Formats: sequence, C-alpha cells, structure tokens
Amino acid sequence: MLITNISLSCHKTNNGNLFISVAGKDAIEYEENPDFYLEVLHLFDGTRNSEEIIRELESLGYIISIDDFNELTTDWLHLNILKEKNDADELIFKEDYLKYDRQIRNFGILPGLTIKDGVEFQKKLENTSVGIIGVGGVGSYIAHGLAAIGIGKLKLVDGDIVELSNTSRQILYNEEDINKEKIMVAAEKLKLVNKKTEIKTKNLFVSSKNLNELDNFFKDVDFIVQCADTPRGEIEYLVDDVACKNNIPWITFAPYSFSKISLGPLIIPGETKSLKEQIPPAIFNRDSKVERINERFSPTIMDPYNGMAAKMASIEIVKFLTGYRKSKIINKRLVLDTDTWEVNFYEL
Repeated sequence: MLITNISLSCHKTNNGNLFISVAGKDAIEYEENPDFYLEVLHLFDGTRNSEEIIRELESLGYIISIDDFNELTTDWLHLNILKEKNDADELIFKEDYLKYDRQIRNFGILPGLTIKDGVEFQKKLENTSVGIIGVGGVGSYIAHGLAAIGIGKLKLVDGDIVELSNTSRQILYNEEDINKEKIMVAAEKLKLVNKKTEIKTKNLFVSSKNLNELDNFFKDVDFIVQCADTPRGEIEYLVDDVACKNNIPWITFAPYSFSKISLGPLIIPGETKSLKEQIPPAIFNRDSKVERINERFSPTIMDPYNGMAAKMASIEIVKFLTGYRKSKIINKRLVLDTDTWEVNFYEL
C-alpha cells in the first residue's frame, strides 16, 4: 500500500498548473492535466490499492490503463512523492522513541529511506559515545544538541569555570552558575535535556603535558568533537594526535574573524589523512615583540555565531554517525561568511 510522502505539499498556480514539492527532490510542475494528477495524489491516502484507485478515477471520469498507472506510480516513487505505508506511530512507540518522533520521521521522508530506517538510525545514535573537548561557546551548543537527539553517552572535557560573559553566548549556563565548574553545570543541565544520556566529565585544560589523561578518558568513545580554543594554534593538532592514535573519527570547526565560520575537515583515521597531513601546522620563529603584541589579543564573539557553527557541525556529525547521508566535509573545509553569506568549499 502506498501513501503520499508526509513531506509533500502541493498547490495550484495562478494559471492552473499543479506544483508539487517534496523533501530530497526538486519541485515539479504539471502543466497538462493538473486536475487528474491532483486527484491521484488525493487518492493515495494509504487506504486504497492500485486497482481501487483506478476504479475511483474511472468513476470520476479519468480513464487510465494499469500499465500507465504503474508507470506513474514508479515515477512518483523515484521522485519521492510516494512512500510505502507503514505504521510509523507503532514503530516509534514500540521503541520508546516518542521523544525523537520528528527526527525519525525526518529521516524517513528522504528518498530511498523509510520510518524503519529512521528507527535504526536512532538506535545507532543511542548506542554511540561522543567525546567533546570544551563545553564553552560552541561546545555547550554541541553538547546540548547531541543530548537532545539521543546520543547514548557524552564525555565532556573542560577545565574552566562559568563567568558572567559566558551567560550571553553559551547555552548551558545562566547567571546562577557563575564561579561553578563548567563541566559540572553542563552535566546537570544536559540531564534535563535528556535523562537517558549518560554523562561523564573530566575537569581538564588540554595541553601537550596531559594528553595521556585525555587519551585514557576518550579511549572508548566513537567520535570526538573539538570545541576548545586553547592552547591557540595547537589544540586541534593535540586532538589530532589523540584521535589518530586511537583510531577515532573527529571533527574540527569554529567561528573566526568576526563573521566567518569554518567547518571541517572531518577526519577518519585509516580512511583520510590526519589533520597534520591535510593542513600542516604553521611554524613561526619565536620573537619577543611578536609575543608581547599577541598578549593583547582578546577573543570576540556573540551568540549567533556559536549557535550556527555548532548546528552546522551537528548535522555533519549525525550524517556520519547514522549514515543517512555522506558527510560533505570529509577532506574538505567549508567556510561561511555571515557578513556576505558566501559559502566556499576548500579541498584539502
């Protein structure tokens, strides 16, 4: 039994054409016989088989052969207009996934996928452990988002305390949390987001001197998200060392330079080059004046950049963990300039 895709919407244009849009495919427009196609869509409500729809069409004055009807059905399945009917509510309820109802259905509306696939993707997320380094600006958004979508275990690393300025741009903290350890507050807040997500924490500022601690803490995670910004110019490569040593996929991203967001690359040890190989670290001569000038540096950011960067990264993380789509930032770096809204991909 077939039914129209729940993502489908249609309308008639001013000149009477039928315009159909659906997830994952380009919109189509029927100029000839729009009323016929509208009627067919109306009859594909999941209560009739093909023969019953053909008879119903005939009663309305529309004559179509079984071969032509089957050809139309095949075309519409390919165009993602039609889906096999299934009891989505029963499937989602059976697995106790009502919390994730919308995202499971979101997977299921895509071409070639069903609600059953969406349930299996949710199971993958539930059985996944993710390590997050830094739960500040972007890290708090990442942690919140991954808990909300149902990641089974989160391991958080941060050595900072909550400051007043954090409360304007870090989603997990408010003014009552000032002077508390970030990871402790984060763990408490994330349990409110999803009581089923297991939270482990480590109060640590990552440096070249304590990589063994990070290595031991992350040895059983399935994925690492790099969200810390210190030590500047070094942290990404420290994470690269730990991830590649333990064969753990990981992602790097960040807002930068006032209006820009960089996303990627997503590193898969054994399949892609390491970050060091894709983007070799810069080597500078130490100069006392340069160091004194750089000491004046102060980070600047506001909330929207953190949220946007984290949500962009979250999409690629979910793609990778579930396989519902292939990540677009493997061996690539995407740069979005929110000042001009220009997007550029860089092959690495």
